[in-house]
Formats: sequence, structure tokens, C-alpha cells
Amino acid sequence: MGGRDRAGRLPLCLAAVGISAIGAGLLVPAVANASSPQPATQREHQISERRVSERQVAPALSAQLVRSPLPSDLRATVEIQRILVPVDGGDLAVYPAPDATEASQVLPAINELDSPLVLLTTAAVGDWYQVLLPTRPNGATAWVPASAVTVSVPQHRLEVSLSSRELRVVAIADGAVVMTSPIGIGAPSSPTPSGLFFVRDHFPTEGAGHPYGPFAFGLSGHSDVHMQFGTGDGRIAIHGTNQPSSIGAAVSNGCPHVPNDVVLALIPYLPLGTPVLIAP
Repeated sequence: MGGRDRAGRLPLCLAAVGISAIGAGLLVPAVANASSPQPATQREHQISERRVSERQVAPALSAQLVRSPLPSDLRATVEIQRILVPVDGGDLAVYPAPDATEASQVLPAINELDSPLVLLTTAAVGDWYQVLLPTRPNGATAWVPASAVTVSVPQHRLEVSLSSRELRVVAIADGAVVMTSPIGIGAPSSPTPSGLFFVRDHFPTEGAGHPYGPFAFGLSGHSDVHMQFGTGDGRIAIHGTNQPSSIGAAVSNGCPHVPNDVVLALIPYLPLGTPVLIAP
């Protein structure tokens, strides 16, 4: 992914109809202490606490939630994943196979949106974890030694159905559905990619009038059509919108997007590293 310039241009798609993310020049406020990033859990707590206290938080979500069943392929059990972060908070070398002696690449401790490095496991062999990489192509994996990371278990996963244009938050422990919502998805010319991804970024915007709505969750996945958004690699995100009529429609540059009250309600359920399964 390309870097972010000092103005803070976002390398993520826009959902708004008729808005090009390339060269849009949208600004995102600096995250607190961006020059000295805080641990993910502390930053997430502060963001959640601040957003819950703001007037942008709408009343009950019941009017916008939907209860239609999801397709059978999305209801299939998803293996419990593990969230990994570097033990020292620094850069992390990843390897092409377990017990390999030469790294295939080194992932930076902080990405272009000032978020700390976090990875999601897809398998484990001995003292090694296979991880889903936040790089192109979607679905790429590598291996990291267990000694280089700390491990936690996600409490929830996000399931997105493109066919029914719906998302739901599922408690991993018992499979209970915590929340559902209608979504907007990518246009036919810029479809939302399907597959397993994870939450990579948290960032608030200037407010509900922003094309992303008041908040966005950057994902590890990338657009298969747009190689670049703004000044960085074309990553997808789940975010709010300043065009409520786009919910339920296929009009975005690839991002699934939700009503603004829903995106705020998602914050406590989607810490960094949370699995996101997008089904066709």
C-alpha cells in the first residue's frame, strides 16, 4: 500500500455516488498522539468513549435493523481465529513457511493511517502461526513464529452478505447474532471483494456529513478494480455515509457502508483484528 501524505489523504474507497476517491483530497483528523501511537486497546477505548458521548449518536437502531436470514454459505461455521500483535510493538518479519530462516517481508509497526500492526491467523503449525496479510493480493498469507507475537481471541466476527446486502455481528463463543443492518455495496463496475479480511484501522471523521459518515473501519482487503484511492493502495472499508439513500444499493467504489447510527454502534464490537467475512 502506498503511504499517506501529511495532509492525511485516505487510501480507502468512497461510498458516495459520483465521488471519485482518487484525488478527492478528503482529510481525516489526526488520531490522538499520532506521533507516538498508543496501544490499540487504549486508542479504541478512547475513540469509543468519545463517540458515544457525541451528539452524533442516534437513538435506538431498531428502525433500521433488518432480520432477514442470511444465505446458507454465510451461516456456515467460521473457525475461531486469533489476533496477533508484535511482542515489542515494532516491525514484524513474516516468513514463507514454518521454520524458514529468511523473511519474505517485514511489516511496519505503524501503517499509513497511524494504526498499530495487527494480524489475523488462518492456521497454526507447531510454534508458528499462518497469518492473513494486509497486502495484495487479497487472501495472501505468510508465517510468523509464536515467540514474536502476543495472542488474543476475538470476541465477535462481522459477516457481510453481498447478495442480501446485509451485515451482522456474531458472538464467536455461542454464535449469537448481536446486531444486523442493511448495507450498501460496490457498484457492478467496482464490486466489493469477497473473502476473509480483518479490521485494520479505526478512524473518526469530521462528522455525519462526511462521505464516510462519522466513522470508518479500514479493512485488510483491497479493491480488485481500483489500484489506488487518494495517495495510497486501494483498500476497502466499512463506514457510514452522507447519502442514506445509498443503503441497500450497489453504488459504491467497493466499500460496504451502513447507516451512520449503525457504524457508531459497531465500534465496541469491532476492535482491531476482528475477522470480517464477506460472502458473495
